[in-house]
Amino acid sequence: MPCPYEVELGKPVGAHCMCPSYWDRNWKGRMKVNDKIIGDITRGVPAYIKPYKEPKVWGLEGIGEYWYGAGGGNKSSQLVVNKEVVNIDEIMECIPDEFLGKKVARKFGRHIPLVKILTPIGRLSVQFHETKNELWIVTGVDKSLAGEEPSIILGFDPKMIKKHGDEVKEVYTNVLEKYGRSLNALIDMLEEKGHKELLQKTKNVICAAGVIKDTDEEIEKKLTELINLEKKLDSFYNYHPVEAGDVVPVPAGTLHALGAGLQVVEPQIAGSTQSLEDGATYPVRYYFPGYERAGAQKKLDLDRAGEMKAEIVRVDSAEIICERAGCVIERLPGNFEDKGLEVRRITLDDGAHLEVKDITSFHNFVVVTGRAEIVINGEAYHIPDAAPGCDMLIVPASAGEYQIISADGARIIDTFTPV
Repeated sequence: MPCPYEVELGKPVGAHCMCPSYWDRNWKGRMKVNDKIIGDITRGVPAYIKPYKEPKVWGLEGIGEYWYGAGGGNKSSQLVVNKEVVNIDEIMECIPDEFLGKKVARKFGRHIPLVKILTPIGRLSVQFHETKNELWIVTGVDKSLAGEEPSIILGFDPKMIKKHGDEVKEVYTNVLEKYGRSLNALIDMLEEKGHKELLQKTKNVICAAGVIKDTDEEIEKKLTELINLEKKLDSFYNYHPVEAGDVVPVPAGTLHALGAGLQVVEPQIAGSTQSLEDGATYPVRYYFPGYERAGAQKKLDLDRAGEMKAEIVRVDSAEIICERAGCVIERLPGNFEDKGLEVRRITLDDGAHLEVKDITSFHNFVVVTGRAEIVINGEAYHIPDAAPGCDMLIVPASAGEYQIISADGARIIDTFTPV
């Protein structure tokens, strides 16, 4: 197919940088959309998205997710447009055609796909999604947390599928139920024996029991039972090795969990989540059916386990849609274009130019490696790095066209709505 882009080599990129956030100010309260912001965006001036920071006990420095999108109210990201600040949901409400694109707003409403950066210090809960696909772009690995073999859980272990066939879901659920009973029995025993403070200090049931097992035979017996069940449960999971730069699609219905120490960019479309287990964390976040605990957020969806896919997961590769000297553009897997989300990876050689004309959607940019900037109406804007707390750069549809200029072999993630 013909390449819709124009590529040129040779122009250097400026050395300025806005990451950490160039506009890092203590903005308070909701800002009203003023005429200057409306005028700038209408003329195609890009904006820097300041993320909403979602606190998580599993997150690096207490923050587990950075949201780049419109969550509404206090969870809406903010836009910085020529030093003026506004909530992104207010802009979409005020000038959706100019910001999102007229065709986008007509087809999908006043909606922008959410892009997240995730920073777990421990393995996340095992879950699946009945209706939505996910996409993980690994941008960093902390081996002090991830170990020498960083990985994610992605589907059932092929050996278990071969052994049990479609019944692997039922067998897995039976082991999961036994694990849940054993875990809660150990929690009850530790709390009844006066070790609640130790549980709160370690934040892990197995760690807490391990501290006192040599002096309490009952706890040692319960701990051994739980560890054996944990190993049995773990044998059902397919551990998929990853490294920085990997792209991993997670099809709907696939059991999955993000591993410790990974930094991941996750463009997504909202959808329901079915959680199956959360390890031996304490306090209990997701409780097993029949074991509700104070402060737990939700009941685990063991009754939904039969809806998962019992098949070997094959990681789809990206589709090259344009390849020219100095430039490769790929459509990343995920198959969520019909829901209003497309993700592309743009790889440019040092000094390469990429010209894009006649855009009909907003474009959200972040750099994974190298350096790059976008030029609109003769003005250059730095594309921030994909790092926790940094901004992202969004080009409104009203810009009409833009040029990307790279340095250091830039690799860029471009998220938009196809129309």
